Amino acid sequence: MDQQRLVELLQASQIPDTQKVKAATAELRKKFFPHPDSLLGLLHVVVSHPEATVRMLAAVHALRFVDKHWENISEDQKPAVRAELIQAIIREPDAKCRHGQSRVIAAIAALDLPNKQWDDLLPAVMQLTTSDNMVHREVGSYIIFSLVEANPHYFEDHLSTLFELFAKTIRDPQSREVRVNAMQSISATLMLIDCDEDEQSVNAVQEFIPAMVDVLKDAVDNGDDERSQKSFEIFQLFLAYDSALISRYFKDLVQFMLDLAANTNAEDDVRSQALSFLAQCIRYRRMKIQGIPDMGAQLMKKCLVILSELSDDDDEEDATPARIALSVIDQLATDLPPRQVIVPLLDEFPSYATSQNSGQRKACVLALGNCAEGAPEFVSTQIASVMPMILNLLKDPEQSVRHSALLGLIRLGEELSDCMSTHHDAIMTALVLNLDAASSNESDKKNAEIIRSVCGAIDSLAEGLGSEVMAKYGESMIHRIGAFLAHPDPKVKSSAAGALGAIAASIKSAFIPYLKQTMEAMSSYIMADSGEEELALRSSVCDSMGRIAVGVGSQEFSPYVMPLLVASEKALHLGNPRLRETTFIMWSQLATVYEGDLGESLAGIFKGLFDSLELEADHEPDITEEQEGLIDEIATKKSKSAEEIDDDDDGADAMDDDDDDEWDDLVGVSAQTFEHEIALEVLGDVIYAAKEKSTPYIEKTVELVSPFVDNTYEGCRKNAIGTLWRTYACVWEVMEKQTGRKWEPGLPLKVEPISHMAKLGEIVSTATLHIWGDESDRDAVTEINRSVASTLKACGPAILGQKDMMEQIITILGTIITRLHPCQLDLGEGDEDQEAIHGTSEWDWLVVDTALDVLIGLACALGPQFAEVWKIFEKHIVKLLSSNEAIERSTAVGVIAECVAYMSNGVTPYTPTLLRPLLHRLSDEDKETKSNAAYATGQLVFHSEDAKTYLPAYNEILGKLEPLLQITDTRLQDNAAGCLCRMILAHPDHVPIADVLPALVDLLPLKEDFEENKPVYQCLHKLYAMSNPTVQELSPKLLNVFQQVLGPPEEQLEEETRQAVQEMVGFLTK
Repeated sequence: MDQQRLVELLQASQIPDTQKVKAATAELRKKFFPHPDSLLGLLHVVVSHPEATVRMLAAVHALRFVDKHWENISEDQKPAVRAELIQAIIREPDAKCRHGQSRVIAAIAALDLPNKQWDDLLPAVMQLTTSDNMVHREVGSYIIFSLVEANPHYFEDHLSTLFELFAKTIRDPQSREVRVNAMQSISATLMLIDCDEDEQSVNAVQEFIPAMVDVLKDAVDNGDDERSQKSFEIFQLFLAYDSALISRYFKDLVQFMLDLAANTNAEDDVRSQALSFLAQCIRYRRMKIQGIPDMGAQLMKKCLVILSELSDDDDEEDATPARIALSVIDQLATDLPPRQVIVPLLDEFPSYATSQNSGQRKACVLALGNCAEGAPEFVSTQIASVMPMILNLLKDPEQSVRHSALLGLIRLGEELSDCMSTHHDAIMTALVLNLDAASSNESDKKNAEIIRSVCGAIDSLAEGLGSEVMAKYGESMIHRIGAFLAHPDPKVKSSAAGALGAIAASIKSAFIPYLKQTMEAMSSYIMADSGEEELALRSSVCDSMGRIAVGVGSQEFSPYVMPLLVASEKALHLGNPRLRETTFIMWSQLATVYEGDLGESLAGIFKGLFDSLELEADHEPDITEEQEGLIDEIATKKSKSAEEIDDDDDGADAMDDDDDDEWDDLVGVSAQTFEHEIALEVLGDVIYAAKEKSTPYIEKTVELVSPFVDNTYEGCRKNAIGTLWRTYACVWEVMEKQTGRKWEPGLPLKVEPISHMAKLGEIVSTATLHIWGDESDRDAVTEINRSVASTLKACGPAILGQKDMMEQIITILGTIITRLHPCQLDLGEGDEDQEAIHGTSEWDWLVVDTALDVLIGLACALGPQFAEVWKIFEKHIVKLLSSNEAIERSTAVGVIAECVAYMSNGVTPYTPTLLRPLLHRLSDEDKETKSNAAYATGQLVFHSEDAKTYLPAYNEILGKLEPLLQITDTRLQDNAAGCLCRMILAHPDHVPIADVLPALVDLLPLKEDFEENKPVYQCLHKLYAMSNPTVQELSPKLLNVFQQVLGPPEEQLEEETRQAVQEMVGFLTK
């Protein structure tokens, strides 16, 4: 081998000349690297070349080929090579090169040590590590780290020896590098520790934590950014392993990081990293954080203080402490109980909102907006109290505060717009004032931000405020915002288009007078085919037009639909990821509006979605020689000088042909993955909207979607499962329509599905059971729960006949309801930590809530047979009835009610265990729980055949219902009325009809819960049949009620109930 030529090529590959780098790389690949001698040549360069950058590059290449070539090196040559590597690293003056050489030594050792070779390595390295020479200790400690990292399992039986060494090196009196190397070595051993079996190692690691904190403190205090960065990374790595490893000092560690984050004297980068660590703790150790008294409140309050530092020029993309504090607040709301984190925010809100410090005024409203997504139910209950302060902030004298208030309002509107309808006048007035103030000088950048934010607020609020409210402001807002479609700033145009789409979707037919003018104003933007800003605007207009179609309906939008579909298919080929995603979403909207009746364009829609999903097959594309050279060039540029090489990067990965991460960085696979997420969901939307028109595309849909159930990205897994279940439901509905037979509850099936339906059921159930029990992502589990529940209610029990389906559903529901499912546990935790935890985040509760909905789905599909399943879950559901959380009590009562209704007289054996807790909940402090209890009690009395148990409680039930009928909450009154009527239907002789019926009739017609019309009018019909004198006396009043309920809205009455009412009208008017 030509050693001189090898050196020349290594030097040439560092010249900042693309063509020379490519040529050198190609020659190295073809003439040198395939041969074992090249490894010896590279190692010779590593130990002898005078230039540090060349030595480092040679180490990078050598590391890459150790696995491939070391075993082919002559055994006679190896001892000299090993000895020279050790001597070279001792005399190596450059720290970066020492790290590269250490990794080469570790790679060779990973092959030699298991084969009883290089036996003198570890004693030599241990001697270096304990040397009086500081540089020797630095060399030895890094080699130890490299050895453990390269082949950790070799050291599995030597942990106590290593920990004894680390106890010294972590406290090295002279060298910060030795101390950080010790931290890295400790982190590399974590994967070897079995926390259940090896208590000694757990204790050893726990006792390293204070010393590791001291290492981080020292690096921070001395401005050593590189080593503080490594220290933070190591602490984050601990979160990926069993919490026992840091549990003893976890509280202290969190407190230290929080104090560091709040320390304004520390560097911004240090504070940001401390906040990032806290965010990861909240995400992956939420139960531990929740269990530390007042920690949630501390985190929220200190993040508010940090958020107050937000400057007027702060960009949303900047990773400043203030910006990261806002993301931590978001994480707190998502992962911790509202009472622990939202209540402290609300406590601080008034003083922040009225502070002289504009930063505090901005912070409180931004924080509240960010909490809305994580805890929408709780925040919705507080809107009335905070809205006056938010309105004041929208009128703040400082523009930056008004801008923050608008951003907060946007986030609130996305989740809670329906809760803000009572404040619509004040909100709209404030938005108009901001719009007018900003319109005076539209070219001003800050004014443009205000205009965009006002449009964003309208976009997020319009649907929730409702058509009546929005119609009131429609004309003025449409004209004002429509004018911004001609604004010079493309981002303002985009925001205006979004707002117009939202208004149209809200006011529906009232938008028709503005349809032609709006579509003409936006039409030119939908044809843009180049330019980043132009395509971003086209994307926003595409989204807006889809929402306009939803608003005005199929007939009015028909002149625009086909040209829009043609343009949308062309949009897929313009190379803009966001435009592709909004095009898919628009297809979903148009398919829904036209029920799939889109002519030949339907085939184009399916082709576009299929083509997107088929790109998954190209996830690991073949890399051409030129592309390999490009990757090498990028990696080599990273290695141009010793100063530029990250000592924590061995360089090999960057050079590896098979390194997916490097390729992913080059071709943007992450953007493709997000596109897959959208395409998967839209495919389900289109299939369900098109019904039988989607039949030709079902087989390919299932073929393409099924593999995404195993995707590494949870968004793809979630949407793949959702689309498979919606496809099953669609095919089932089409089958029922064609056969004219509706499913019936119970097993074995009374209506057998056709063969391809059973096959589809097998595919869907297999895919679901493959991930449902082990899925760690809450959103994915929630989606599976929703899909299974809705399909059982719509399609009945057929899917339950699939292999293991019934047994697995019951098992998985049991783990979720008892909160022992992997998605409900901290990363790496067992179930023992759940017992002492009180309260839950709303997202955690949603997992349980949707699982309970699956239970209701089972009851619906099985009918009276569900009584056997109820036996398994009764104890857990009844336990929820006594929860401290109102949402848990009300949900549990609702579940009991629904399950009783579906299992009918199957509930009889459970009457004694259900009656007493339901009676207790009739007096609950929470209105929703009382309302559901009234509904559940009525269902139990009506369906149970155990009259001897419930009849003695009739007077008690009536006594508890009486005050409920007086509460001015329509749903509560409706459910109380329904309960009373079911009691009469079951045992009219046990109800004082003369006393209760007049009060009942005064509540009619029911205003909100139309489901309760069925027992009400069945009851009245029965009383007329019995010639009851009280009902006859009330006939004049009732005739008026009957006439009202026979009118609009038609959904007030089911057909059977409508016939009963018509019979009574006929009887009273003849």
